Amino acid sequence: MKKALLYILLAVGIWSCNDSDESVFSESTDVRLNKLLTTYQDQLTGATDGWNGVMYTGSGGSYGFYMKFDAQNRVNMFSDFSSAAASKSKESSYRLKALQTPTLIFDTYSYLHVLADPNGNVNGGNDGEGLLSDFEFAIFPDSISADRMVFIGRKNNSKLVLTRASSVEATAYQNGDMGRSLAFANISKFKSYFKRFVVGNVTYEIFADQMGRNMIINWLEGTTIRSHETTFYYTSSGVALEIPLVNGTNTISGFSNLEWNAVKGEINFTLNGSRGTIASAAAPLGVDRGAFTRFRNTAIDLGSYWYSTSAITVEGKEDAYGLTQTPNFAMMLFFPEYGVSGNTTYETFAVFDGSSLMGPAIVPSLNASTGKVTFRILGTFGNNETINATLAAFIAEPNGFYFYQVSERNFDMVSAKDGRSWINWQL
Repeated sequence: MKKALLYILLAVGIWSCNDSDESVFSESTDVRLNKLLTTYQDQLTGATDGWNGVMYTGSGGSYGFYMKFDAQNRVNMFSDFSSAAASKSKESSYRLKALQTPTLIFDTYSYLHVLADPNGNVNGGNDGEGLLSDFEFAIFPDSISADRMVFIGRKNNSKLVLTRASSVEATAYQNGDMGRSLAFANISKFKSYFKRFVVGNVTYEIFADQMGRNMIINWLEGTTIRSHETTFYYTSSGVALEIPLVNGTNTISGFSNLEWNAVKGEINFTLNGSRGTIASAAAPLGVDRGAFTRFRNTAIDLGSYWYSTSAITVEGKEDAYGLTQTPNFAMMLFFPEYGVSGNTTYETFAVFDGSSLMGPAIVPSLNASTGKVTFRILGTFGNNETINATLAAFIAEPNGFYFYQVSERNFDMVSAKDGRSWINWQL
Protein backbone atom coordinates (compact mmCIF):
# COMPACT_ATOMS: atom_id res chain seq x y z
CA MET A 1 0.00 0.00 0.00
CA LYS A 2 2.82 2.38 0.90
CA LYS A 3 4.61 1.60 -2.37
CA ALA A 4 1.44 2.25 -4.38
CA LEU A 5 0.94 5.60 -2.68
CA LEU A 6 4.59 6.53 -3.35
CA TYR A 7 4.25 5.71 -7.05
CA ILE A 8 1.09 7.83 -7.27
CA LEU A 9 2.83 10.80 -5.63
CA LEU A 10 5.86 10.48 -7.89
CA ALA A 11 3.66 10.28 -10.97
CA VAL A 12 1.76 13.37 -9.92
CA GLY A 13 5.01 15.18 -9.29
CA ILE A 14 6.50 14.22 -12.64
CA TRP A 15 3.34 15.19 -14.49
CA SER A 16 3.20 18.50 -12.67
CA CYS A 17 6.83 19.36 -13.52
CA ASN A 18 6.42 18.49 -17.17
CA ASP A 19 3.20 20.47 -17.41
CA SER A 20 4.91 23.46 -15.78
CA ASP A 21 7.86 23.29 -18.16
CA GLU A 22 5.60 23.29 -21.19
CA SER A 23 3.52 26.19 -19.93
CA VAL A 24 6.51 28.33 -19.00
CA PHE A 25 8.83 27.48 -21.88
CA SER A 26 7.26 27.16 -25.28
CA GLU A 27 10.70 26.86 -26.91
CA SER A 28 13.55 24.46 -26.40
CA THR A 29 16.57 25.32 -24.27
CA ASP A 30 18.80 25.63 -27.35
CA VAL A 31 16.41 28.04 -29.06
CA ARG A 32 16.10 30.20 -25.96
CA LEU A 33 19.89 30.24 -25.47
CA ASN A 34 20.58 31.17 -29.09
CA LYS A 35 18.08 34.01 -28.85
CA LEU A 36 19.83 35.23 -25.70
CA LEU A 37 23.23 35.15 -27.42
CA THR A 38 21.76 37.11 -30.33
CA THR A 39 20.37 39.66 -27.89
CA TYR A 40 23.79 40.14 -26.28
CA GLN A 41 25.51 40.48 -29.64
CA ASP A 42 22.92 43.02 -30.79
CA GLN A 43 23.56 44.99 -27.64
CA LEU A 44 27.34 44.93 -28.08
CA THR A 45 27.16 45.95 -31.73
CA GLY A 46 24.26 48.34 -31.21
CA ALA A 47 26.41 50.78 -29.24
CA THR A 48 27.27 52.98 -32.21
CA ASP A 49 29.89 54.87 -30.23
CA GLY A 50 31.37 51.79 -28.60
CA TRP A 51 31.99 51.01 -24.95
CA ASN A 52 34.14 52.36 -22.18
CA GLY A 53 35.72 49.40 -20.42
CA VAL A 54 37.39 48.71 -17.08
CA MET A 55 39.17 45.42 -16.46
CA TYR A 56 39.55 44.43 -12.79
CA THR A 57 42.22 41.75 -12.62
CA GLY A 58 42.63 39.04 -10.02
CA SER A 59 45.94 40.63 -9.01
CA GLY A 60 44.07 43.72 -7.79
CA GLY A 61 44.77 46.24 -10.55
CA SER A 62 42.28 48.06 -12.77
CA TYR A 63 42.87 48.88 -16.43
CA GLY A 64 40.98 51.15 -18.81
CA PHE A 65 39.74 50.07 -22.25
CA TYR A 66 37.67 51.27 -25.16
CA MET A 67 35.94 48.64 -27.35
CA LYS A 68 33.92 48.87 -30.54
CA PHE A 69 32.19 45.66 -31.67
CA ASP A 70 30.83 44.99 -35.16
CA ALA A 71 28.43 42.38 -36.56
CA GLN A 72 31.27 40.48 -38.30
CA ASN A 73 32.68 39.39 -34.93
CA ARG A 74 35.48 41.92 -34.98
CA VAL A 75 36.36 44.26 -32.14
CA ASN A 76 38.64 47.30 -32.14
CA MET A 77 40.09 48.35 -28.81
CA PHE A 78 42.36 50.75 -27.01
CA SER A 79 44.02 49.95 -23.67
CA ASP A 80 45.80 52.01 -21.05
CA PHE A 81 48.38 49.29 -20.42
CA SER A 82 50.96 51.19 -22.48
CA SER A 83 51.24 54.44 -24.37
CA ALA A 84 51.24 52.53 -27.67
CA ALA A 85 48.07 50.60 -26.78
CA ALA A 86 46.40 53.80 -25.59
CA SER A 87 47.15 55.68 -28.80
CA LYS A 88 46.66 53.03 -31.50
CA SER A 89 43.66 50.72 -31.81
CA LYS A 90 44.08 46.99 -32.31
CA GLU A 91 41.58 44.80 -34.13
CA SER A 92 40.90 41.23 -33.09
CA SER A 93 37.99 38.80 -33.10
CA TYR A 94 35.32 37.87 -30.61
CA ARG A 95 32.38 35.47 -30.43
CA LEU A 96 29.46 34.62 -28.20
CA LYS A 97 29.08 30.96 -27.32
CA ALA A 98 26.99 28.81 -25.05
CA LEU A 99 29.23 26.99 -22.55
CA GLN A 100 27.92 26.36 -19.04
CA THR A 101 26.54 29.88 -19.37
CA PRO A 102 26.39 32.36 -22.25
CA THR A 103 30.00 33.36 -22.78
CA LEU A 104 31.83 36.26 -24.44
CA ILE A 105 35.14 35.05 -25.87
CA PHE A 106 37.94 37.22 -27.23
CA ASP A 107 39.46 34.47 -29.35
CA THR A 108 42.50 36.13 -30.96
CA TYR A 109 45.30 37.93 -29.19
CA SER A 110 44.28 41.45 -28.23
CA TYR A 111 45.18 44.15 -25.73
CA LEU A 112 42.95 42.25 -23.30
CA HIS A 113 45.18 39.19 -23.65
CA VAL A 114 48.23 41.20 -22.58
CA LEU A 115 46.90 41.27 -19.01
CA ALA A 116 46.26 37.53 -19.03
CA ASP A 117 49.55 36.55 -20.69
CA PRO A 118 51.29 33.95 -18.47
CA ASN A 119 54.69 35.41 -19.36
CA GLY A 120 55.45 37.80 -16.52
CA ASN A 121 57.81 39.80 -18.75
CA VAL A 122 54.82 40.86 -20.85
CA ASN A 123 52.72 42.43 -18.08
CA GLY A 124 54.85 42.50 -14.94
CA GLY A 125 52.85 39.72 -13.30
CA ASN A 126 54.01 36.35 -12.05
CA ASP A 127 55.19 33.75 -14.54
CA GLY A 128 52.48 31.20 -15.20
CA GLU A 129 49.61 33.49 -14.20
CA GLY A 130 50.25 37.03 -15.50
CA LEU A 131 47.91 39.50 -13.79
CA LEU A 132 45.23 36.86 -13.14
CA SER A 133 43.05 38.30 -15.87
CA ASP A 134 40.75 36.61 -18.41
CA PHE A 135 39.67 36.69 -22.04
CA GLU A 136 36.65 34.35 -21.71
CA PHE A 137 33.76 35.79 -19.72
CA ALA A 138 30.52 34.37 -18.39
CA ILE A 139 27.39 36.48 -18.91
CA PHE A 140 24.68 36.61 -16.28
CA PRO A 141 21.36 38.26 -17.19
CA ASP A 142 21.07 40.19 -13.94
CA SER A 143 24.40 41.92 -14.73
CA ILE A 144 23.20 43.30 -18.06
CA SER A 145 21.34 46.57 -18.58
CA ALA A 146 20.85 48.88 -21.55
CA ASP A 147 23.97 50.96 -20.91
CA ARG A 148 26.08 48.68 -18.71
CA MET A 149 27.32 45.13 -19.14
CA VAL A 150 29.30 43.21 -16.52
CA PHE A 151 31.21 40.02 -17.40
CA ILE A 152 32.97 37.58 -15.05
CA GLY A 153 36.16 35.78 -16.12
CA ARG A 154 35.74 32.00 -16.38
CA LYS A 155 39.22 31.15 -15.11
CA ASN A 156 40.37 33.85 -12.68
CA ASN A 157 37.05 35.54 -11.84
CA SER A 158 38.33 38.87 -13.12
CA LYS A 159 35.64 41.40 -13.96
CA LEU A 160 35.12 43.33 -17.20
CA VAL A 161 32.70 46.26 -16.97
CA LEU A 162 31.48 47.96 -20.15
CA THR A 163 29.51 51.22 -20.12
CA ARG A 164 28.09 52.75 -23.25
CA ALA A 165 30.39 55.48 -24.61
CA SER A 166 29.28 58.85 -25.91
CA SER A 167 30.20 60.22 -29.34
CA VAL A 168 32.55 62.69 -27.63
CA GLU A 169 34.34 59.88 -25.82
CA ALA A 170 34.56 57.76 -28.96
CA THR A 171 36.14 60.66 -30.87
CA ALA A 172 38.56 61.30 -28.01
CA TYR A 173 39.78 57.70 -28.05
CA GLN A 174 40.22 57.78 -31.83
CA ASN A 175 42.22 61.00 -31.47
CA GLY A 176 44.62 59.32 -29.05
CA ASP A 177 43.45 61.17 -25.94
CA MET A 178 43.86 58.10 -23.72
CA GLY A 179 47.54 58.12 -24.69
CA ARG A 180 47.80 61.74 -23.56
CA SER A 181 46.12 60.80 -20.28
CA LEU A 182 49.10 58.59 -19.56
CA ALA A 183 51.01 61.78 -18.79
CA PHE A 184 50.05 60.85 -15.23
CA ALA A 185 52.41 57.84 -15.47
CA ASN A 186 55.26 60.36 -15.28
CA ILE A 187 54.57 60.53 -11.56
CA SER A 188 57.16 57.73 -11.34
CA LYS A 189 59.76 60.17 -12.74
CA PHE A 190 59.47 62.70 -9.93
CA LYS A 191 62.81 63.41 -8.28
CA SER A 192 61.22 63.16 -4.85
CA TYR A 193 59.21 60.25 -3.53
CA PHE A 194 56.84 62.63 -1.76
CA LYS A 195 54.28 64.41 -3.96
CA ARG A 196 51.54 66.87 -3.06
CA PHE A 197 48.65 68.81 -4.53
CA VAL A 198 46.10 71.27 -3.13
CA VAL A 199 42.32 71.15 -3.53
CA GLY A 200 39.98 73.52 -1.69
CA ASN A 201 42.76 74.78 0.61
CA VAL A 202 43.53 71.22 1.70
CA THR A 203 46.99 69.79 1.01
CA TYR A 204 46.96 66.18 -0.14
CA GLU A 205 49.85 63.75 -0.44
CA ILE A 206 49.61 61.20 -3.24
CA PHE A 207 51.26 57.81 -3.74
CA ALA A 208 50.58 56.02 -7.02
CA ASP A 209 51.75 52.48 -7.78
CA GLN A 210 51.76 52.46 -11.58
CA MET A 211 52.22 48.73 -11.91
CA GLY A 212 49.63 47.69 -9.35
CA ARG A 213 47.32 50.60 -10.27
CA ASN A 214 46.90 51.42 -6.60
CA MET A 215 46.65 54.97 -5.26
CA ILE A 216 46.84 56.30 -1.70
CA ILE A 217 45.93 59.90 -0.89
CA ASN A 218 46.71 61.29 2.57
CA TRP A 219 45.74 64.52 4.27
CA LEU A 220 45.74 66.01 7.76
CA GLU A 221 42.77 66.69 10.01
CA GLY A 222 44.44 68.71 12.71
CA THR A 223 47.40 66.51 13.58
CA THR A 224 45.67 63.28 12.55
CA ILE A 225 46.64 61.73 9.22
CA ARG A 226 43.71 60.55 7.11
CA SER A 227 44.12 58.14 4.25
CA HIS A 228 42.11 57.07 1.20
CA GLU A 229 43.08 54.04 -0.86
CA THR A 230 41.71 53.10 -4.27
CA THR A 231 42.63 51.56 -7.59
CA PHE A 232 42.78 53.81 -10.63
CA TYR A 233 42.66 53.54 -14.39
CA TYR A 234 42.94 55.76 -17.45
CA THR A 235 40.18 57.12 -19.66
CA SER A 236 40.00 59.34 -22.72
CA SER A 237 39.96 62.39 -20.44
CA GLY A 238 42.41 61.50 -17.68
CA VAL A 239 42.72 59.33 -14.56
CA ALA A 240 39.66 57.88 -12.85
CA LEU A 241 39.59 56.75 -9.22
CA GLU A 242 37.61 53.58 -8.70
CA ILE A 243 36.52 54.88 -5.27
CA PRO A 244 36.24 58.68 -5.20
CA LEU A 245 37.67 60.53 -2.20
CA VAL A 246 35.08 62.60 -0.34
CA ASN A 247 36.45 65.06 2.22
CA GLY A 248 33.79 67.51 3.34
CA THR A 249 32.86 69.57 0.31
CA ASN A 250 35.82 68.22 -1.68
CA THR A 251 35.25 65.23 -3.95
CA ILE A 252 38.19 63.82 -5.89
CA SER A 253 37.03 61.33 -8.50
CA GLY A 254 39.94 61.76 -10.89
CA PHE A 255 42.28 64.11 -12.72
CA SER A 256 41.68 65.40 -16.25
CA ASN A 257 43.57 67.47 -18.86
CA LEU A 258 46.86 66.04 -17.64
CA GLU A 259 50.14 67.67 -18.68
CA TRP A 260 53.66 66.57 -17.75
CA ASN A 261 56.12 69.44 -17.18
CA ALA A 262 59.47 67.72 -17.66
CA VAL A 263 61.45 70.87 -16.81
CA LYS A 264 59.84 71.36 -13.41
CA GLY A 265 59.12 67.69 -12.83
CA GLU A 266 55.42 68.37 -12.18
CA ILE A 267 52.03 67.20 -13.43
CA ASN A 268 49.34 69.79 -14.14
CA PHE A 269 45.70 68.75 -14.05
CA THR A 270 42.09 69.89 -13.93
CA LEU A 271 39.91 68.88 -11.00
CA ASN A 272 36.34 70.07 -10.51
CA GLY A 273 36.89 72.81 -13.06
CA SER A 274 40.06 74.22 -11.48
CA ARG A 275 43.69 73.79 -12.50
CA GLY A 276 46.15 72.28 -10.07
CA THR A 277 49.63 70.83 -9.86
CA ILE A 278 51.16 67.68 -8.40
CA ALA A 279 54.61 68.75 -7.20
CA SER A 280 57.53 67.23 -5.29
CA ALA A 281 57.97 67.61 -1.55
CA ALA A 282 61.07 67.03 0.57
CA ALA A 283 59.28 65.49 3.55
CA PRO A 284 56.14 63.43 4.15
CA LEU A 285 52.85 64.98 5.15
CA GLY A 286 52.33 62.13 7.57
CA VAL A 287 54.13 58.97 8.65
CA ASP A 288 52.81 55.42 8.94
CA ARG A 289 54.58 54.50 12.17
CA GLY A 290 53.47 50.91 12.03
CA ALA A 291 54.58 50.23 8.44
CA PHE A 292 58.05 48.86 9.20
CA THR A 293 56.71 46.46 11.79
CA ARG A 294 54.14 45.15 9.30
CA PHE A 295 56.85 44.96 6.64
CA ARG A 296 59.04 42.71 8.79
CA ASN A 297 56.30 40.62 10.32
CA THR A 298 54.61 39.87 7.00
CA ALA A 299 57.77 38.25 5.66
CA ILE A 300 58.64 36.59 8.97
CA ASP A 301 55.20 35.04 9.34
CA LEU A 302 55.46 33.58 5.84
CA GLY A 303 59.09 32.52 6.21
CA SER A 304 59.78 34.66 3.17
CA TYR A 305 61.54 37.86 2.09
CA TRP A 306 61.03 41.09 0.15
CA TYR A 307 62.60 41.59 -3.26
CA SER A 308 63.12 44.30 -5.87
CA THR A 309 64.05 43.89 -9.52
CA SER A 310 64.45 47.65 -10.09
CA ALA A 311 66.93 48.07 -7.22
CA ILE A 312 67.51 51.59 -5.85
CA THR A 313 65.73 54.54 -7.43
CA VAL A 314 67.37 57.96 -7.10
CA GLU A 315 65.51 61.10 -8.24
CA GLY A 316 63.17 59.02 -10.37
CA LYS A 317 65.90 56.98 -12.06
CA GLU A 318 65.53 53.25 -11.44
CA ASP A 319 68.68 51.25 -10.69
CA ALA A 320 70.65 54.45 -10.19
CA TYR A 321 73.70 52.50 -8.99
CA GLY A 322 73.68 49.93 -11.79
CA LEU A 323 73.11 47.00 -9.44
CA THR A 324 70.91 45.14 -11.93
CA GLN A 325 73.94 44.96 -14.23
CA THR A 326 75.62 42.57 -11.81
CA PRO A 327 76.39 39.30 -13.65
CA ASN A 328 73.46 36.90 -13.25
CA PHE A 329 71.51 39.48 -11.26
CA ALA A 330 68.30 37.95 -9.91
CA MET A 331 67.05 40.51 -7.40
CA MET A 332 67.78 42.75 -4.50
CA LEU A 333 66.35 41.36 -1.32
CA PHE A 334 65.54 42.31 2.24
CA PHE A 335 65.35 39.17 4.36
CA PRO A 336 64.18 39.73 7.96
CA GLU A 337 65.62 37.48 10.67
CA TYR A 338 68.01 35.93 8.18
CA GLY A 339 70.47 34.73 10.79
CA VAL A 340 72.03 35.10 14.22
CA SER A 341 75.56 36.25 15.06
CA GLY A 342 76.38 35.80 18.73
CA ASN A 343 73.23 36.96 20.47
CA THR A 344 72.24 39.36 17.66
CA THR A 345 69.57 38.56 15.07
CA TYR A 346 70.25 40.26 11.77
CA GLU A 347 68.52 41.00 8.47
CA THR A 348 69.98 40.77 4.98
CA PHE A 349 70.11 43.71 2.57
CA ALA A 350 71.80 42.33 -0.49
CA VAL A 351 72.06 41.63 -4.19
CA PHE A 352 71.37 38.02 -5.10
CA ASP A 353 72.85 36.53 -8.29
CA GLY A 354 71.05 33.21 -8.10
CA SER A 355 73.68 31.48 -6.01
CA SER A 356 75.24 33.96 -3.57
CA LEU A 357 74.52 37.13 -1.61
CA MET A 358 76.45 40.41 -1.85
CA GLY A 359 75.79 43.13 0.67
CA PRO A 360 75.58 43.89 4.38
CA ALA A 361 74.02 42.06 7.29
CA ILE A 362 72.05 44.73 9.16
CA VAL A 363 70.31 45.33 12.47
CA PRO A 364 67.29 47.67 12.42
CA SER A 365 66.27 50.21 15.04
CA LEU A 366 62.77 51.75 14.88
CA ASN A 367 62.06 55.16 16.43
CA ALA A 368 58.44 54.71 17.44
CA SER A 369 57.77 58.44 17.78
CA THR A 370 59.06 59.47 14.33
CA GLY A 371 58.48 56.24 12.41
CA LYS A 372 62.07 56.38 11.13
CA VAL A 373 64.16 53.22 10.88
CA THR A 374 67.95 53.27 11.03
CA PHE A 375 70.24 50.34 10.35
CA ARG A 376 73.52 49.21 11.91
CA ILE A 377 75.87 47.13 9.78
CA LEU A 378 76.92 43.90 11.44
CA GLY A 379 79.00 42.48 8.59
CA THR A 380 78.93 41.71 4.86
CA PHE A 381 78.25 38.79 2.54
CA GLY A 382 80.52 37.83 -0.34
CA ASN A 383 83.63 39.55 -1.55
CA ASN A 384 82.23 42.04 -4.09
CA GLU A 385 83.68 45.14 -2.48
CA THR A 386 81.92 47.56 -4.84
CA ILE A 387 78.44 46.22 -4.14
CA ASN A 388 79.16 45.85 -0.43
CA ALA A 389 80.33 49.46 -0.20
CA THR A 390 77.41 50.80 -2.28
CA LEU A 391 74.74 49.02 -0.26
CA ALA A 392 76.44 49.76 3.07
CA ALA A 393 76.61 53.49 2.30
CA PHE A 394 72.93 53.51 1.31
CA ILE A 395 71.51 51.53 4.22
CA ALA A 396 73.65 53.19 6.90
CA GLU A 397 72.31 56.69 6.10
CA PRO A 398 72.10 58.28 9.59
CA ASN A 399 68.76 59.99 8.85
CA GLY A 400 67.23 56.56 8.32
CA PHE A 401 64.21 55.57 6.27
CA TYR A 402 60.42 55.76 6.22
CA PHE A 403 58.36 52.74 5.19
CA TYR A 404 55.04 52.99 3.35
CA GLN A 405 52.64 50.21 2.45
CA VAL A 406 51.39 50.91 -1.08
CA SER A 407 49.43 47.66 -1.56
CA GLU A 408 48.92 44.32 0.14
CA ARG A 409 52.19 42.93 -1.25
CA ASN A 410 54.22 46.12 -1.81
CA PHE A 411 56.13 48.41 0.52
CA ASP A 412 58.29 51.41 -0.30
CA MET A 413 61.43 52.19 1.67
CA VAL A 414 62.24 55.91 1.41
CA SER A 415 65.27 57.91 2.51
CA ALA A 416 64.31 60.22 5.36
CA LYS A 417 67.18 62.57 4.45
CA ASP A 418 65.43 64.23 1.50
CA GLY A 419 62.99 61.71 0.01
CA ARG A 420 65.03 61.47 -3.18
CA SER A 421 66.00 57.80 -3.02
CA TRP A 422 63.80 54.79 -2.43
CA ILE A 423 63.23 51.09 -3.07
CA ASN A 424 59.97 49.37 -3.96
CA TRP A 425 59.79 45.99 -2.24
CA GLN A 426 57.54 43.15 -3.37
CA LEU A 427 56.67 40.05 -1.39
